[in-house]
Amino acid sequence: MSGDVRSYLTEQYLQLGPVFQVRAFQHTFTVLAGPEANLFLMREGKTHLRSLESWTEFNSEWGATRSVVSMDGQEHFRLRRILKDGYSRSYIEKRLGAAVAIAEREIASWPLDVPLPGLYMLQRIITDQLGVLAANTSPRAYLDDLIVFIETLLLTTVTRQRPGLLLHAPRVRRARKRIAALYEQVMAAHDAGSHEGREPDLIDDILELHKTDPQFMPETDLMISVLGPYIAGLDTSASTSAFTLYALLKHPDLLPPVQAEADMLFAGGMPTAAGLRKLDFTHRVVLETLRMYPIAPAMIRTVANSFEFAGYTIPAGTQVIVATTVPHYLPEYFPNPERFDIDRYLPGRAEHRQPGAYAPFGLGPHRCLGSGFAEVQIAVTLATIMHQVELVLDPPDYELQINPAPMPRPDKTFKFKVIRRR
Repeated sequence: MSGDVRSYLTEQYLQLGPVFQVRAFQHTFTVLAGPEANLFLMREGKTHLRSLESWTEFNSEWGATRSVVSMDGQEHFRLRRILKDGYSRSYIEKRLGAAVAIAEREIASWPLDVPLPGLYMLQRIITDQLGVLAANTSPRAYLDDLIVFIETLLLTTVTRQRPGLLLHAPRVRRARKRIAALYEQVMAAHDAGSHEGREPDLIDDILELHKTDPQFMPETDLMISVLGPYIAGLDTSASTSAFTLYALLKHPDLLPPVQAEADMLFAGGMPTAAGLRKLDFTHRVVLETLRMYPIAPAMIRTVANSFEFAGYTIPAGTQVIVATTVPHYLPEYFPNPERFDIDRYLPGRAEHRQPGAYAPFGLGPHRCLGSGFAEVQIAVTLATIMHQVELVLDPPDYELQINPAPMPRPDKTFKFKVIRRR
């Protein structure tokens, strides 16, 4: 459980079936796994499962009692409705120019023939895009602080893979202060009168909710919501972008068609939403990356109301792990699951369309709110990279190593070199 969570849970599912128990991180969990669990989550998750307990300590470290990831029921649905525009596919599609400009600036700073840390290079692009587009504030000066604080917070309060004492380490305390300064900068950028000359963004929506219903969105809960875009990007879009880039460089036969689509996207100048929808080959590469390297392999929940599952009674109060990505590696759903095969997503096969088989963004009421935004962001960022430069793995025979904590992502050994500017 402290290593490859997805592989471990898949092995246990194959041996034990769709429900079993594990002891991990000083807790006993009941695991619901396989397509059976995914279908249950979609049908009955909102009735029987809640997320509050898993995120209580995380919220508390921000001075908050609630956040969108910890709320359930009608309150959760209400807040999602408020936030959905700022995290939507259409929101980023209207701002592709800004997203491309950020990616181009970062790519231009990459030196030739020098090993570059893959994940960190993508984190620089992705978090800046999210900050500028969703919060009108670049986090570039605070990126290292965000990485230190958010990863430590997840490790100690959510996944509990590390002791809580780490939160008191000097570098974590310094990072916390820096993030508080970033919050003040975002708030200053949204003072009264700051709307002039720009369209309202996600932060404006949050602050409007606070103004009109301060009981529902109190000041104590503002920081975690306002900094939500920065929190969201580090271990989600950035990690998936890095995994996708590795897959492309590891399978060089995929590079020419992806580069051709990227060049076509930029052929008329600035990319458009219509142009992005034509990136069929690129889209299938991303889909297969999400299957093979899911960044959220499971969900931790608490049983709110007892239920029957696979012949067992799961009582209220039980801590459960819903292993949503176990089906990603079941050969009856994805033949030769260890093979990177983008043809799985062609209309004739559409393996990801099988009920309960594909869940890279989670399932149920808490399915990733920004999945549409992320899909566009990953596609346009990769297309910009492929259009601007040619890359190779460093070393050329590198095999991916995954850091599983707090969420699966390429570890620091994943590096690439720019060998030519196009």
